[in-house]
Amino acid sequence: MLSSISPDLYSSFSFKNSLAEAMPSVPHELINSKTLSWMYNASLDIRVPLTIGTIYAVSVHLTNSSERIKKRQPIAFAKTALFKWLCVLHNAGLCLYSAWTFVGILNAVKHAYQITGDSSAPFSFNTLWGSFCSRDSLWVTGLNYYGYWFYLSKFYEVVDTMIILAKGKPSSMLQTYHHTGAMFSMWAGIRFASPPIWIFVVFNSLIHTIMYFYYTLTTLKIKVPKILKASLTTAQITQIVGGGILAASHAFIYYKDHQTETVCSCLTTQGQFFALAVNVIYLSPLAYLFIAFWIRSYLKAKSN
Repeated sequence: MLSSISPDLYSSFSFKNSLAEAMPSVPHELINSKTLSWMYNASLDIRVPLTIGTIYAVSVHLTNSSERIKKRQPIAFAKTALFKWLCVLHNAGLCLYSAWTFVGILNAVKHAYQITGDSSAPFSFNTLWGSFCSRDSLWVTGLNYYGYWFYLSKFYEVVDTMIILAKGKPSSMLQTYHHTGAMFSMWAGIRFASPPIWIFVVFNSLIHTIMYFYYTLTTLKIKVPKILKASLTTAQITQIVGGGILAASHAFIYYKDHQTETVCSCLTTQGQFFALAVNVIYLSPLAYLFIAFWIRSYLKAKSN
């Protein structure tokens, strides 16, 4: 069932009203810990991604402008064996974490489909979208939990940039924009429990599993065919473009809840719509930057 966007939901959209929406419930996996429950609510304050993202972007800009980076001079520590093994640990750790997230969220999707499904029509449109969109399905079976940790991981991933800068190399616009935007996009998706954020978590955790495995091998000086790197970049572009289109489609999805027999919109709050808009707007320039990188790195390099 495809339908037009509800005018009541979007015609009077207000960012202030979105921020006034109640915080999502703490994941049941964290609810028994006062510390983790507090951290969950505190870290979803909009000032967290705005502050960290701004500090990160400004710091990268200033470091890129330094004489050391202009001369491509690594710091002394970057030449040590300890630095190399810390990089291996960083890449291997993110590879394993991403794999854990991917497997976990797939199990959550499976569970959501099982509890949402209509036994008389287990493979119907309504069952499929009900499992992704209903607040009582995928969100509670694991998206809230795995998505929250994935959101926090976006802050840690700036270590990638720190490694690049430590080696005396400048951080590209793609690198800086990618990390800064991911912080805010994941924040919006989790803060407003926006159904399309499942796409970010599923696709990105899979790509990162492969990507950080590749980085682990290259850090260990294990030769990897160049075509693998090109294929990885192609997969990232496919993820961004395909994921963006799939995410945007959620704004037009209406499904029938087989328990209440009512037709429901996939997006039910202004906050969920705002989160979707943030992600789609973020992905558009990101796709351009990745495509430009692919052309510069592989097409032009091959012709030269």
